[in-house]
Amino acid sequence: MTKKEAYSVLLNLKSTENDKNNKQHSTQFIWMSFLFWIGKYSKGLYYTNKLSKKRSTAEIEIYCWKGVLYYFLKDYSNALLFLEKAEIINPKNIDIKYLLAEIFFATAQLEKAEVRYRSLIGSNSKYKILGLYGIGHCLLKTNRYDEALGFFNKALLSTKQEDQDNLVKILNKRGLCLIELNKIEEARLCFEECLRISPDDYNVQLNLALTLSKLKKFEEAAKIYKKILSKTPHNIIAINNCASCLAECDKNYEALEYYNIGLTIDPNNPDLLTNKGYCLYKLGHYNNALECLNEAEKILKHDIILYNNKALCLVAIGKYDEALKLFNKLLDSNKCNSDDLLFNKAYCLVKKGMYSEALTCLFNIKNKSSHNFDFYILKGICFEQLGNHEAAVENFNKSLIIAG
Repeated sequence: MTKKEAYSVLLNLKSTENDKNNKQHSTQFIWMSFLFWIGKYSKGLYYTNKLSKKRSTAEIEIYCWKGVLYYFLKDYSNALLFLEKAEIINPKNIDIKYLLAEIFFATAQLEKAEVRYRSLIGSNSKYKILGLYGIGHCLLKTNRYDEALGFFNKALLSTKQEDQDNLVKILNKRGLCLIELNKIEEARLCFEECLRISPDDYNVQLNLALTLSKLKKFEEAAKIYKKILSKTPHNIIAINNCASCLAECDKNYEALEYYNIGLTIDPNNPDLLTNKGYCLYKLGHYNNALECLNEAEKILKHDIILYNNKALCLVAIGKYDEALKLFNKLLDSNKCNSDDLLFNKAYCLVKKGMYSEALTCLFNIKNKSSHNFDFYILKGICFEQLGNHEAAVENFNKSLIIAG
């Protein structure tokens, strides 16, 4: 809940709970509003406590002001306490239900939040949209993506084009649902529509960049991350993701610059260390890569990507037995997609001259569609070394067909 959203509710309560011509009340409201907008929430609470003793302002309105002020002080227990008191006085008040829903959501009490959001959808169009959006957001948080998408779609149908704030936040959450449902192209269109309405929305830019990287449009994603970093240069997520996109484009030296910038800001960031290690591996700086990965390992325990990359470095410097131990450890864990690991293990076995064992690994790869140039080259080498020249030629030919 933003300050703008909270204040619109307090304005609505002012008009419903008090006489609009009451000059004393208007003065009190103006003073509370001033303290609210300049962020003096504790002073605002002190003032509302004085008003409570005088009983000069409607009790429900005072309770709601206290609830909102405590909310922005991040004292959620007291925020709920006063808003629930207001709800007891007027259990049908939609404004109070909305405020309660937002605070229940902020405190991860999603079932209670959803009940309040559902009570909004039969009211006026403003609260109907907020209710539909809120229910969708609760469902999104509990990984019920199909259901959440349905509510976001309903919210969009009820939202007018000129209501840009609501359009952006609904479209953004809709896009996140689509990503989770693996509808990546639809998600991209969703985020692009968001940015057409609100070009500088930071969260939407991040989500679009993530979507583009999932679509393997790494150069486009990197451009967006660079745009974000031009305004927020210390954003670790954007730095890491930008570098990773550049690395995917084989711009490894530029990627390395970004990883180093990130590590200057956060020297013990395990994601940056792991990714920098792999970047160094791709550049052939194997010992430096191992140093990075060993530092990351002190923080990340049992990380599949880290161990895989570490094993690749060990293969590159000829420490085959150590690499095989790592590959076997990962394959025995049953916590990962084994195909890539089986291929990497086969590569290590070929380097070690264990061709029959390497072939066994290659034959155990389950996803046949992932068989590529390198796969058939490795099989061809194994067959050739084992004296099966016909099978070797067959696999080398398959690799040539893929390459050509």
